[in-house]
Amino acid sequence: MVKKTKKGKKGKNEIKGPEPVTTLNILQDRTKMLCPRMGDVYSKNNNVEDILQDVAESYLHKVIDNQSNSINLGGLKLTKFPTLINVGTELDCLIDINLSKNNLFNGDEVFEALSHLPFVTKLNLSENFLNGTLSRFAGLMEMLEVLNLDVNNLTALCPAVQNWTNLRIFTISDNSLIDLPIEASSWNRLTVLNMKNNKVMDIGSLPQYWPLLERLYLGSNLVNSVPYEIGKCKNLSVLDFSCNSIQTLPLSLGQCHALKALYLGSNKIEHLPPEIFACLTNLRELHLYKNKITSIPPEIGNLQAIQKISLASNNLRGLPDEIGACTTLEELYLSNNAKLSYFPGSAGHLRMLKELSLSKCPALKQLPSTTANMSSLRELDLRAAKKQVCKITPELVSILKERMCKIRGGVVKKAKAVKKKKGGDA
Repeated sequence: MVKKTKKGKKGKNEIKGPEPVTTLNILQDRTKMLCPRMGDVYSKNNNVEDILQDVAESYLHKVIDNQSNSINLGGLKLTKFPTLINVGTELDCLIDINLSKNNLFNGDEVFEALSHLPFVTKLNLSENFLNGTLSRFAGLMEMLEVLNLDVNNLTALCPAVQNWTNLRIFTISDNSLIDLPIEASSWNRLTVLNMKNNKVMDIGSLPQYWPLLERLYLGSNLVNSVPYEIGKCKNLSVLDFSCNSIQTLPLSLGQCHALKALYLGSNKIEHLPPEIFACLTNLRELHLYKNKITSIPPEIGNLQAIQKISLASNNLRGLPDEIGACTTLEELYLSNNAKLSYFPGSAGHLRMLKELSLSKCPALKQLPSTTANMSSLRELDLRAAKKQVCKITPELVSILKERMCKIRGGVVKKAKAVKKKKGGDA
C-alpha cells in the first residue's frame, strides 16, 4: 500500500537553490557584502561609500579589459570620481561617461579627474550636487560634444568654457544660473541649448554666434526680452521662452523661417507684431496662453502648416476672419478669455480641427452655423464657470453627435413652435 505524503511538505533530499543576492541585500547585510569585481567578502566594519567606490573602480577596470567606449556609473551615490592612479592611457578608449544621480559635489575634484580622459565627447553629470561656479578644469575637456548638467546648483560658468568649441548639445536646466559668459560665443557648433528653470535674465547677443542652433529652451527664467539676434539662427526649429516676463517681441523673430514650435506662454505680451506671422510659414505649434493679448493680427492666416494654437487666458475679444485660412489646424484653445464675444464663421473652413476649447468665455453667446463644417471635430468645450450661456442649435448638436464629437457645456436652443392657422385648411 502506497503511503500518502502530506501536502505542502517537500522531500527530505530536495536541494534548495541559492537565494538571490541583490544590491539591496548586500547593503543591508554587511556580513554578506560582495564586490562584483571578484566576489571579495567585506566585513561589517567597511564603509558603504568605500565599497561603492570600489565597485566604480572595478567598472573602470572592466572598461580597460574590454576596451569599451562607454561606462555607466549612474545611481551609485558616489561622492567622488574613482581615482585613476597607474592607469596611464589605458582609459583613452572612453568617449561616453554617465555619472548622473550621484552625490558628487566637488567640481574641481571631479573635472580634474575627468580631464585626464582626453577623448570624452559625451558626459552626463545631471542630478548631483555641483554648486557655485563651474570648475575651471571643465574647460580642459575640449572634445566635449554633449554635456548634461541638469539638476545641480550651479550659479555661473567659468571663462574656460570657451574651449568647448566642439559642443553641440548643452543642457543645464534646474540650476541657479544668472547668465551665460561671453566666452559661450565660441560654441559655433551648438545645436541644442537647454537652460530651463534657472534665474537667467538675459543672454545678450550670444545667439548670433550660434548659426547652427536648432532648439533653444529658456522657459521658467527671469528673461524680459527675446534678443534681437535670435533672427540669426536660421536653423531654429524650437524656441521656448515660456514662464518669463517678456512684454514685446522683436521683428527679427520672423526671420526664423525654420521655426516649428514657439512657446511664449505665461508672459506679459500685449501686442503681436504682424510681421512675425507673415514669415513663419513652417510653424506647427504656437503657444501664447496666459498673456495680455487683446487682438490677433490677420497675418495669422499665413501659418499654412499650423496644427496647434493656444491663446487661452488672454484679453481677446475675437479672432480675425483669416483664421479660416489655417486649414491644417487640429487644436485651438481659447478658454478663459472673458471678453471673447466673436467667433468667426470662417472657422468652418477648419476641416482638420479635432479639438476646440471655448470654456469660460462668458461673452460668447453663440457659435456660427458653419461650425457644422468642421468635419474632424471630436471635442467641443463650451463649459462656463457658472451659468451656461453659449447657445448651440439642435441641428448642430445632432450633426456633431453623429460624428462622435463630445460636447461639454453649452445651451441647446429650443426649436420654435409652429403656429397653426385658424380655421384649418380651406
